Amino acid sequence: MGKALLTGPTMVLLVKHIEQSIQFYQKLGFQYELVGGPETPHVHMTRDQVTFILHQAVNSSDVRPYSSVEGGLYFDAFCYTDVRKLHEEFNAKGISIAKGPDLNDHFSEFTIEDVDGYRIAFGG
Repeated sequence: MGKALLTGPTMVLLVKHIEQSIQFYQKLGFQYELVGGPETPHVHMTRDQVTFILHQAVNSSDVRPYSSVEGGLYFDAFCYTDVRKLHEEFNAKGISIAKGPDLNDHFSEFTIEDVDGYRIAFGG
């Protein structure tokens, strides 16, 4: 019996204002899908093999990206991609770059920040 194929992980992002978050991710080219029932409504924002589950926080103070805490990394999520191509796309859309780009022949990377302070790095 072979191993089951795992696809990209899905991250849950607790957000302050779900509509603003949806608009931000749509600007990045993510597709919206309402998921969950009346007890736990949330949305999936998907682009290619990357999905973020956005869930409305009851208390805004609960939204604390890992990148914002002392000792945290500079990103909350990391996506592998064609960095130069995505950087050009985001520049054309007016997406603000929080860190980088660091473009070289070995490994390139840049980081954006969403409306809740989550930092997403893109590298390859």
